[in-house]
Amino acid sequence: MIKILEKNIADKIAAGEVIDRPVSVVKELVENALDAGADSITVEIRDGGRTYMRVTDNGCGIDSDEAEIAFRRHATSKISDERDLDRIETLGFRGEALASICAVARVELITKTPDAKTGRKVIVESSEILENTATGCPDGTTVTVKDLFFNVPARYKFLASDASEARKVIDFVSRIALSYPDVRFSLINGGKNVFTTSGKGNILANIISIYGADIGDGLIPVERSAGGFTLKAHVSSPDKTLPSRNRQIFCVNGRIIASSVLERALDRAYAERMFKGRFPIAFLFLAMPAEKLDVNIHPTKKQIRFDDNSEVEDFVTEAIKDALTGEKAVPDVAQTVEERVISHLKDDGFTYQAPDSAAIIPDSVPQEQVNIKSILTTLREEKKTEEIHKEIPDPVPKEVNKPFDFDELSMIGAVFNTYIVAQDEHCFYLIDQHAAHERIFYEKLLKQYRAEEKVSQQMLMPLQFDVPADIVSSEDSWIENVRSMGYDIEFFGGNTYLVREIPAFMDLAEAEAFLGDLFGQLSDHPDLTDYNTLDKIITRSCKSAVKGGDVLDTAEIHALISQLKLCDNPFSCPHGRPTFIKLTRYELERMFKRA
Repeated sequence: MIKILEKNIADKIAAGEVIDRPVSVVKELVENALDAGADSITVEIRDGGRTYMRVTDNGCGIDSDEAEIAFRRHATSKISDERDLDRIETLGFRGEALASICAVARVELITKTPDAKTGRKVIVESSEILENTATGCPDGTTVTVKDLFFNVPARYKFLASDASEARKVIDFVSRIALSYPDVRFSLINGGKNVFTTSGKGNILANIISIYGADIGDGLIPVERSAGGFTLKAHVSSPDKTLPSRNRQIFCVNGRIIASSVLERALDRAYAERMFKGRFPIAFLFLAMPAEKLDVNIHPTKKQIRFDDNSEVEDFVTEAIKDALTGEKAVPDVAQTVEERVISHLKDDGFTYQAPDSAAIIPDSVPQEQVNIKSILTTLREEKKTEEIHKEIPDPVPKEVNKPFDFDELSMIGAVFNTYIVAQDEHCFYLIDQHAAHERIFYEKLLKQYRAEEKVSQQMLMPLQFDVPADIVSSEDSWIENVRSMGYDIEFFGGNTYLVREIPAFMDLAEAEAFLGDLFGQLSDHPDLTDYNTLDKIITRSCKSAVKGGDVLDTAEIHALISQLKLCDNPFSCPHGRPTFIKLTRYELERMFKRA
C-alpha cells in the first residue's frame, strides 16, 4: 500500500541528507552568513556541538516578514529561475539548510536588517514554529541550535565523542576562514577562544594564526591568472612534506571541497620532487567562471564537477611547477638537531604540540560569558583582537620567490668525491653530483624519447644482451620504445639482442648499465607502450646508470652545473632526493655563535 509520509517524518528523512553531525550545521550556517555579505562571523560550540551551536554574523539580515518563511523547505533568496542553476555563485542555493536543521534540533533565529527599527526572533522545534516575535538586536543574524538529534535517537547515538565532533567543527571553520581572508572569523569552543583571524586579507597570516608557524613558515607563494582562472596558493617546498593529505586544502570559488582533480594537479607538480608516500602541504584557492563547474552534484556540496578536468588540472599543475623553480624551493639545511628530531617525530605521528588548534590555545586567553552584544562589540575592538592574533606583514612580494640563478654560483670544490661546494652572495650550497647527474641523464633520455629525430652514436662493437624468454615473447610491447630512446636494437636469435647504436649523450658504461637494468624490470612491467609505466622504469633505470665515486675536476664540475641549469627540474633527482641544499650566511654564523 502506497501512502504519503507525514510531514515530520519526511522532514527528518530529508534533513538526514544534509545534517549528519554538528559540523554539518555549522557549515550550513556559516555559508549562509557569507552569502549574506558578513565580514565578521563568530562560531561558538559546546560539547562538540551536540548541545549548543551558535553562529553570529553582521550580514544583511532577514526581513521580519520573511523570517518564518526561511525555515520552510526549498525557501531561498539565491535562486530565481532555472537559468540560475547554470552559474551558481553563492555557497547555499538549495533552500534546505534551516529547514533541515530545525527538523532535528531546537533552533532560535534572531535577525535584523540595517533599515529595520527592530529585529525578529523565531523559535522552531521539530519544524514547528513556537514563537515569532519582535526583539531588539544588532544588525545581522544569530542562529542558535540546541540539542541536535534530540528527536532522532538513532542518529544521535552514532555521533562521536565531544572532542572528535569539536575537531571536525574546528577543521571546517579553519578551512573556510582561509578561503575568506577578508572576513574576520572567531571560533569559541567550550568558552575558550580557539582562534580569531584579522579579516585583513592576509592569507599567510591566517595560515600561521590557525595552523601555527610550523606549517606556515617557509610556504611558497603561488599566483597565476589565465583564461578566466585565478589561482592563489601557498605550498610547501619539496623537502617539507607529510605522510598524508590532511594539510591539503582546496577552495574553488569560495567553496571548500574535496577534489581528485586538484589532488592529481598537486601530484603532477611535485612529481620527481619528493619520495613516494609523502605529500606536500598545500592551500589552494581557485577562482573560475561559475558556468564552467557544477556545484549541484552532492547534497552537502562537498564535491563539485568541472566541465573540463584537464583544463583545470593543467592550469594548477603549471602554476605550482613554476613556483617550485624559485629559490625558495631549494631545501634548507639550517635546522638544529633538536628541530630535526621534533620534525621527524611529528611526521611519524608523534607530537610535542597537539595538531588540533583548540589544544594549542594558551590558557591565558580570556574566558568570558558570550552574548550577542558582547560578541559584536568584541569583534569591533581591535586591541582585544590583537591579543589573540598577532598581525603579520604580507610576505608575498614578487621578489620573495624569484627564479634560482645558477649563474650567481661560485664553485669552490668538492668533498668526499660526492658533494660539490658552491656559494653565492647570501648562501652556501652542497650539490650532490650523483643526484645532479641522475636528473640530467633522466631529462635527456626523456627528451630524446619525445624528439622526432633521434641523436645516436654508432659503436665499433655491438653490445650483446641475453634476456629471459618472456621478454623476447613480449618484444612488441617494448622494443619500439627502447629504439625511441636512441638505441639501435635488434633481435639476434635465441634469447639474444644486439645494440649497435646508443644515445649520443651516454658513454658506453652508462648505456650498458641502463639497458641491463631496464631488461631486469621488463619481466615485471613488460608493457612500455603505457607512458606511466615507461616513465617509472626510466626513473628506476637511471639510478643504475649514473656515475658513482668519480673525482671531478674544475672543468667537469662547471660542465655538470651548466647541464643541471638546463633541466626543467634542477632541484631533485627523479626519485625525489634533493640535488642540492643551502645554508644562509646568517644561519651559518648562528651555528658558530657569531650571530
